[in-house]
Amino acid sequence: YFIVQAAYFGRVDVALPGCESFFMQMHHEEHEHALRFCNYVKMRGGKVCLYAISLPNDQDWKCPLHAFKTALQLEIDVGKKLVAVNSVAEKHGDLNASDFIITGFMEDQMKSINEFGRLTTILSGVGDQALARFLFDKNLLENYVMSNFNVLKSKSLLRKFDK
Repeated sequence: YFIVQAAYFGRVDVALPGCESFFMQMHHEEHEHALRFCNYVKMRGGKVCLYAISLPNDQDWKCPLHAFKTALQLEIDVGKKLVAVNSVAEKHGDLNASDFIITGFMEDQMKSINEFGRLTTILSGVGDQALARFLFDKNLLENYVMSNFNVLKSKSLLRKFDK
């Protein structure tokens, strides 16, 4: 979902680089989580079975609030699935798997849910006015996005190489 959201906010007719960068950063983070899970399964001698992730039904996010509400719900759902997987590990007395899930993912998942919740609350209060959307996006880019995911910095870097 996050890469679809990043692509949407990076469109010329949407042009919200803070949202684009934030969702690209989230995509990268989730990709890293998937790799950690795959490596853990392989380390334990298991077989990694991957399935396609279906695209969101609605890819026209219309406004940042809609995208952040969708992302918040996705993070809540992932959190519930982590709890369920941990319950299976505990049921089978697999302390190693339980520790891997709790220490490797649960705290980060709760932080992510909290962050999306806070950003959704902020967006709920500002409405869909152009200036408010611009200020939210600017704040997101400056305060929530790591510099290596800042699309404005990477685009200016590309311009330097073009010269």
